[in-house]
Amino acid sequence: MAILNGNVIGNMRGRLGNLSARTVDGKTIMSARPSSFNVNNDPAVTEVRQKFSVTVALAKSILTLTTLAAIWKTVKESGMTVFNTIFKSNFPYSSAVKPTENNIITPGGFSLPVDVAAVAVDKVTASILALNTESVFTPEEVNLFANAIVCFTDPTNPDDDPYQIIALNKEVPGFNFNQAYDLQLDFDAKQKLIAAKYTKNILLLSVATKTADGKVVQYSSTSPKASA
Repeated sequence: MAILNGNVIGNMRGRLGNLSARTVDGKTIMSARPSSFNVNNDPAVTEVRQKFSVTVALAKSILTLTTLAAIWKTVKESGMTVFNTIFKSNFPYSSAVKPTENNIITPGGFSLPVDVAAVAVDKVTASILALNTESVFTPEEVNLFANAIVCFTDPTNPDDDPYQIIALNKEVPGFNFNQAYDLQLDFDAKQKLIAAKYTKNILLLSVATKTADGKVVQYSSTSPKASA
């Protein structure tokens, strides 16, 4: 493995011959790729490999939401990417076939007081109790960002993927932290088509507070909800 500092050709990522490159904290790290390998089909190894794939899919979905990406960036360890931080935090909780209610989309935070939450074929709804019962908010915290990951499972057609993940978010400007709030996150056309193919789902919901200029101040823990 080699680490390139001050790389004159810029940061690199991907494959170059028998080398692979990735960028961490502005440094390009290059390592040799194995010339060949044999796939281990032992059941235990296969399960780990499938669990790995599930966690990768979840981490990628989390990173599509810029607020969640910014939150995870604040807790990542030196030398680790944000993606690897999310992956490391979630791998123990994923199953070999899908994400679970134990997966997380934020690294801790204040408790999110969700009274009722549901996933329909066209939207996510959640009744959130007054947030000031769970944390103290400063005058600079003026906006609320709701973030959700929905994993649809149990397809009606066995030929479809065993699960699919969608990511949703919504900004609520001038949020009143002293009152209950009825959240609604609408699906786009593509997400509606995905939802219609599955009979069950897992909802992972979190919120974050922001200043007027978009800086995250604090965030909630993940509130999970699985359909019956």
